[in-house]
Amino acid sequence: MTGEMYFLNQLQAKGYKITPQRQELLRTFLESQEKHLSAEDIYNQIVKKFPSMSLDTVYRNLAVLQELGILTELNFGDRKNLFEMNKAGHHHHHHLICTKCGESQEIDFCPLKYLDQKAVKNFKMEKHSFEIFGICANCME
Repeated sequence: MTGEMYFLNQLQAKGYKITPQRQELLRTFLESQEKHLSAEDIYNQIVKKFPSMSLDTVYRNLAVLQELGILTELNFGDRKNLFEMNKAGHHHHHHLICTKCGESQEIDFCPLKYLDQKAVKNFKMEKHSFEIFGICANCME
């Protein structure tokens, strides 16, 4: 099953219609060389094929895809929020973000595993994000 079909099946299973715009949004992520896209990046790609589509529609669809666990929203500090597609069987990860050039690098471990869960009393964690900001090797040169 192709990546696109996998995600379309997830949408259908949850009762969402498979619209051409949703298909194009998923295709934009799957075909992009960039791992992290802003809503505006996505809109600028989709509007070429669907000129009547609004940025609000992109945001609504991004919210649906987040709710279904297909996308994750990332906040890299002073930059706009970005989205990344969760691959089938994806692993939880975090990022190193360069404050000069904005490049990001995935880190394959979760620092939360090292947090003493007893230190967080009377609180049920539902999700978290952990990003480290600094200067990348290229910018240090």
